[in-house]
Amino acid sequence: MGYVVVWGRLLVLGVFLVSLAGKVRGRQAFREFVVATGTLLAVERRWARWLGSLAVVAEVGIVVLVAVPGTVPLGFALAAVTLGGFGYALVRAMGRGKGASCRCFGASEKPVGRHHVIRNVVLIGVALVAMGATFAGTSGGVELPGVVIAAVAAAVCVLVVVRLDDIAELFRPAPVGR
Repeated sequence: MGYVVVWGRLLVLGVFLVSLAGKVRGRQAFREFVVATGTLLAVERRWARWLGSLAVVAEVGIVVLVAVPGTVPLGFALAAVTLGGFGYALVRAMGRGKGASCRCFGASEKPVGRHHVIRNVVLIGVALVAMGATFAGTSGGVELPGVVIAAVAAAVCVLVVVRLDDIAELFRPAPVGR
């Protein structure tokens, strides 16, 4: 497996583990995620609960599939499809002009913005490139130093993805009058 695949696996695994943990760390966290899902998609509570549960199942599936060597391409494919669904929900919420929060990684109260959609598009690209690399015969031997570098790079990328709201806030113009 090439270093791109190692990096992609660790990045996708890290992002979805953090996302999953944010949703299932307790009953209240899941309830808040369900409410956010309902608001983002403008659906009734029962549909929001069903879609929220589906998202959790998909995230568990992604984590398992990307972690198990024989199912990595399927994990990347499921990640791309899931991220596409999440992106759809974000674009739909933005189109309605609602100030809904994402709750992608837990208790964020920040309203959905373009940076969330861009994040998902970039992550879809990562999943597709890494999936392509698994099929392209890039399974040459990897050495420990390269794996360590790929792991550190993936950890930094996971941190950027998870803290994206905070990073975006740094680049917003200051309110007038301050």
